[in-house]
Amino acid sequence: MTLLQYQVLKTVVETESFTRAGEKLGLTQSAVSHAIRGLETELELTLMNRGRSGITLTSEGKRMMEYIQEILDLSERMKQEAGLLNGLKIGTIRIGTFPSVSASLLPSILKQFHQAFPGIQTEIYEGGYEEIKQMITSGKIDIGFLTSSTSESLDFIPLMEDHLYILLPDSHELKRRKRISIHEISDEPFIMPKAGCDELIKGLFKENKILPQIFCEIADNQTIMAMVAKELGVSIVPELVLQGDTRKNVAAVTMKENCYRTIGLAVNSLERCSPAAEAFIELAKKSFINN
Repeated sequence: MTLLQYQVLKTVVETESFTRAGEKLGLTQSAVSHAIRGLETELELTLMNRGRSGITLTSEGKRMMEYIQEILDLSERMKQEAGLLNGLKIGTIRIGTFPSVSASLLPSILKQFHQAFPGIQTEIYEGGYEEIKQMITSGKIDIGFLTSSTSESLDFIPLMEDHLYILLPDSHELKRRKRISIHEISDEPFIMPKAGCDELIKGLFKENKILPQIFCEIADNQTIMAMVAKELGVSIVPELVLQGDTRKNVAAVTMKENCYRTIGLAVNSLERCSPAAEAFIELAKKSFINN
């Protein structure tokens, strides 16, 4: 059995396709099939179901995949340890991130990271909190941006407080105020963010004994802004969502209630962190200290 066979199996599972796995790895479809068959022969197990519904792991395949993932992770750590001895010149880091971080924080951190470690390749995976957490625990990614409240069971490194703002249409009479309370928008149609800060916002309403007049629930931040701009309601969004946004006809006002989410980096274990992940964490921490 070889590391290539393990990588082939992992890639087939991720892409759910022999063809796409081959394209990603630079192999022919027949080479991918040969690698899987060889692995099944050596293990004397059927690892994959191949049918009209697609390609899935068998129960035995799922058990073996846990060990294969550990072996691949150890192989990557070994390469990075060797790279560390040689100045961290080679390796790969897999990073999970959610949309507001992807659009604001991540680009500058990545630029600094690649300037410091040009030989380290980065793979970026975007998703919601739960998806990122699952990717960390399963070993699909090395490190991920999460919030303190969504990183249970993981090691968490706080980076910043992301304060919430009340979002109003530009025509709203409260837009000129420096600060307003959520009590002042309690009777307004409310556009509830469906992912990201929804639990934090719902908790804020509950704490203040307010039953929001929910007009709709929306996952995409730009859609929320568009609806507010069209005077369909008001909303609450984190500051990161507002950074760099040029949308007109909306106003963001500071909330009297001091409410924020703590954004940081999460890993399975700081003690078993890869050298590349450790370097990324240290660079991210310095980036926020300097800013």
